Amino acid sequence: MDHAKQKVDSIAPKTCVQEAGILFAVWQDDRDGEQAIWFNMSADGGVTFLQGDTLLSFGEADALNPAIACSGDHVYVVWEDKRDGELGYENIYVQWSDDRGRSWQEEDVALDADPEGEAISLAPAVAAAGDSAWVAWSDSVNGAYDIYLTGTTNGGKVWRDTPVRVDTDEAGAAYSGSPRIVGDADGSVVVAWEDRRSGATDIYANVSTDDGESFEESDTRLDSGDDAGSHDSFLAALTRSGENVYVVWADARYGENSDVLLNYSHAGGKSWADEPVRVESDAEGIADSINPTVAADGERVWVAFQDNRSGGGYDIFLRWSDNAGQEWAVDEEVRMESDDPGEAQSYFPHIAVDGDMWGVQWMEYRDDLEGVGFNDLYYNYTVDSGGTWQGSDVRINSTALATSFATDASFYLRGGYVVTVWADGRSGSTDIFAAGRKIGDESVWIQPEEAAK
Repeated sequence: MDHAKQKVDSIAPKTCVQEAGILFAVWQDDRDGEQAIWFNMSADGGVTFLQGDTLLSFGEADALNPAIACSGDHVYVVWEDKRDGELGYENIYVQWSDDRGRSWQEEDVALDADPEGEAISLAPAVAAAGDSAWVAWSDSVNGAYDIYLTGTTNGGKVWRDTPVRVDTDEAGAAYSGSPRIVGDADGSVVVAWEDRRSGATDIYANVSTDDGESFEESDTRLDSGDDAGSHDSFLAALTRSGENVYVVWADARYGENSDVLLNYSHAGGKSWADEPVRVESDAEGIADSINPTVAADGERVWVAFQDNRSGGGYDIFLRWSDNAGQEWAVDEEVRMESDDPGEAQSYFPHIAVDGDMWGVQWMEYRDDLEGVGFNDLYYNYTVDSGGTWQGSDVRINSTALATSFATDASFYLRGGYVVTVWADGRSGSTDIFAAGRKIGDESVWIQPEEAAK
């Protein structure tokens, strides 16, 4: 996945880990002139990858913003593609494999019913379970953007000809965007998104019980508890474990600063809590909390976010609940970094869970002393279900401290090993890097002259 010698920029990596532990990675790069979607895979937890990448997009225009999902032998990749029409608008395309990424289709397939490229389709999201997969996106076909979904129930052999609209206000009347999607093998599909039908951005969700063939006639506003459209709710994240579905987002209802709120369903998205739950333990609106992420195992739910309560930079915090967010298992959220609170900027947390072993990963600028904009990747972890955390966080990337940028990271725990994939600028252009190591093993920087001895 390293193309530095060609001065190729490889960006926007997305990953999925299949049940047997095979890691799949996609990204966009411009090695052939236009932006295109490429794929590689690792069968050993990110230690080694196939020698050759696989091209997935076959158009003669830019292909952008990939997303990936996997289930069993099936791998699905979707993206925005500008090949159709003369206006350069994006359509949504899909490629899929039914043999764990070893082979792909001879042709990629457009999913939105817009062969002339007359509308703009953006922000595809994909989920998979069993032999089914579902793709949701934001589409301007009616005017203002609406949320649409299509899917397959036979591993990609057939995709529905006509997408289904998910938001239930008047078509094209207000912006609906940034969809998130989860589904299960019984055909239950939940989509959450940002929606401006009432003024400021709210968070909505809708559910299908027939593999996305149809959705409820009325969608549900999740950021309830005050007037619709009275404040901005944004940056939603969504996860599912069985019938338990959780959505978190940043919410400005308490003032200029945002707090993190959570809503949940114990009925597969068919009903939700009357009001959301606030995640932080400090005073409402006193600090800015954004970029939440969520993971779940049954009724245990974890929420991580960045927060500037210490008066300086953002720190990374984690809080969890053992009863679906109705009560928090710890009185105060746990700070992940081992440097001083607020000393540096920490952004974009990711949660990984493997039994009693939990981890949170983030990007941080603690060693960017001259403010160049270089960061490193770190994580912290517990091996006793949150009873104790490491006194020192662990660095992932192996360059000299703060000598490059490392962004768009994904993070997994499996069998005592940590796997991370990210975009890295150490070679001048941007490449996709991966690291798979035993948990707690930190990267070691070796000076080039020492490595040559």
